[in-house]
Amino acid sequence: MMQKLLPLILFFSLAPSWLAASPMLTSQQVTAVVKQTLEPLLAQQAIPGMSVAVLYKGRTQFVNFGVASLESRRVVTENTIFELGSVSKNFTGVLAGVLVRQGELRLNDPVKKYWPALSGPQWQTISMLHLATYTAGNLPLQLPDTVTDEDSLRNYYQQWQPQAAPGTTRQYSNASIGLFGHLMVKGSFEAAMQKHVFQPLRLTRTFITVPKSMMFDYAWGYKDKQPIRVSPGMLDAEAYGVKTTARDMLTFMQANANPNGLSSGNTVLRNAILTSQSRYFKTGSMYQGLGWEMYDWPVKAQTVADASDNSVALKAQPTERLLPVRPPVRAAWIHKTGATRGFGAYIAFIPDQNTGIVMLANKNYPNPERVKAAFKILAALQ
Repeated sequence: MMQKLLPLILFFSLAPSWLAASPMLTSQQVTAVVKQTLEPLLAQQAIPGMSVAVLYKGRTQFVNFGVASLESRRVVTENTIFELGSVSKNFTGVLAGVLVRQGELRLNDPVKKYWPALSGPQWQTISMLHLATYTAGNLPLQLPDTVTDEDSLRNYYQQWQPQAAPGTTRQYSNASIGLFGHLMVKGSFEAAMQKHVFQPLRLTRTFITVPKSMMFDYAWGYKDKQPIRVSPGMLDAEAYGVKTTARDMLTFMQANANPNGLSSGNTVLRNAILTSQSRYFKTGSMYQGLGWEMYDWPVKAQTVADASDNSVALKAQPTERLLPVRPPVRAAWIHKTGATRGFGAYIAFIPDQNTGIVMLANKNYPNPERVKAAFKILAALQ
């Protein structure tokens, strides 16, 4: 069967854009494309298990690989719970969009409005948008280990000194978007996420704190062949704390790829998604949304892969503020990588093709490999 499919797969992977209206591949052919691409990657990277959700011109399916636990040998399914790492930032961005639409958050407000204790002169011109887009002045990737409570959190930010003027450089930072999420919500961040995002989208297996009743389905991540899960920390929920399944992530991707498809009762959420995919800054060819990173489509796989490499992605880079804010663009590659010490996640979609992919693995592996694999699969599905 595979030998018969290879010419078809090669044809679609090399097909020019004028063949975009070619006949739909069958679900079996889609599965073959996914397996042909990912089975060698899993072997090369020694990934125990992966759950993949595919959105193909509006049609959905799952392809699962390997095990959720090397000890129990429990197989991965689309209902296996994985850690998202920084893909969680997209949920934070959508929640921010809800609060903006409800009038509880203004992105251009100064940070000190939401935390008056930050009285240092460095905070006078830093806005909530700067925190959300990593442009406050080069906040670090992580908070120091000494920051363990609200008092030490306040002391850290009060003493922090920017290395660049707000809005002039972008440096990817959990300490930046984490503080944004922490300050934008009055009360529990987890409760707000549940109320405004998880429940309206009916994400029934998506959590910040995995309940005891779901622990059986919570995969173990692996580092150096040892089982591991994410440890609690300050601002973890806001920056990298979501755990979920490929099934729920498919629902989340569908909503983001086609927000107009949400029910009429979800007007606020629909507009919130548009807010999260608006373009606020431009760094090279990448546009920064609220969590989402976006490129005009078409874009070369190598361009996105190079930008996702930690040697580039974690460095401070000159950035340009877009005024006025650019609206979402449907002809775009919209994506986000994420990782914890034991998990690696990736989501990418092209709205105007209603096509995308979610890849959830229980091992952290290089971002460029995720990007290149996703491009190869989606190229074969165009």
